Amino acid sequence: MPRPSAPTWSRRAVLGALASAGCSARLGQFPFDGALAALGGAGDDLEVVFFSVGCFLVRWRDVAVLTDPFFTHVPLAQAGFGKVIPDPRAADPVRPALPDVRAVLVGHAHYDHCLDLPSVVDGLHPDAVLVGSPTAAHTFAPLHLARPWLPIGDALATVDRPGRWLDLAQGRLRVLPILSGHPDNIPGIHLYRRQLDADRVTPPVKASHFQEGLTLAYLVDWLDDAGAITFRVYVETSSTGPPAGLAPPEVFAERPADVALLAMDCATFHARGEPSILDHLDARQVVFCHWGDFFRPKDAEPREGVKVDLPAVRAELRGREGGDRFLFPRWGGSFRFPRV
Repeated sequence: MPRPSAPTWSRRAVLGALASAGCSARLGQFPFDGALAALGGAGDDLEVVFFSVGCFLVRWRDVAVLTDPFFTHVPLAQAGFGKVIPDPRAADPVRPALPDVRAVLVGHAHYDHCLDLPSVVDGLHPDAVLVGSPTAAHTFAPLHLARPWLPIGDALATVDRPGRWLDLAQGRLRVLPILSGHPDNIPGIHLYRRQLDADRVTPPVKASHFQEGLTLAYLVDWLDDAGAITFRVYVETSSTGPPAGLAPPEVFAERPADVALLAMDCATFHARGEPSILDHLDARQVVFCHWGDFFRPKDAEPREGVKVDLPAVRAELRGREGGDRFLFPRWGGSFRFPRV
């Protein structure tokens, strides 16, 4: 089994840096978008529910996708020194929708993007598949998960390579994995970034067991009975900015995304006038994620995470022409988007 990489910094130093960086403003009065609502049938609308970090449920009719399954918030000291394991009860809010989930899309294999996969996998649709990097598959191999990993292989797209669509859900869904990038966790500090080339022997139980591997974005199409696209969703839950996250221009030109689910770095880059995936997407709606301090319980008053100034970025983007398409959801926030 490949050993987790030894960080250049001590865990105590990393914890100190995270704690200092996390002393940002509370968000009790922040005007989050999206209603707090129970999961329900969305009719002909696209239903999007945000749980935390990069974890979304996206469903059209009875075909759903779950991204970056993460529900269990682990306190900072425990993440640094103790066990990092899922609490199955934390995934209860999503369980009613699991039978509709045909694909789980993992952006990368750090624990805050995949920790709760074992808690949800048994409830997925019988035909569901897991899509992610080889590192993600190697990380969970000792658990013998009840749904298969779908190798991405030559399907992976880059700005210079069209990749290949993965046809899922008996022709009702297709997914294009796209090579993306992972920024430093804190400026100058990039944790657990190895790619594994062999299965772990024991289950992952520490943060360092969840090595990053490749970072992926995804383009996801829901298809009607005639094979026409009803909704297109772009997902990038970690970003270093273009060319990471880009497929060849003709892929995006085929049809703009109806909804883009983007890491806050994408919003921050755009607000500063720096290169952002938003320069290449003409998405009708954009929902930003990965803004919060996920070392806090979900029932506590939310705070910003490292590198985030949520009020300033929101004010900048919402003040621009067409800025009402930029949405900043609370944990548990839900949206319904109509077909056009």
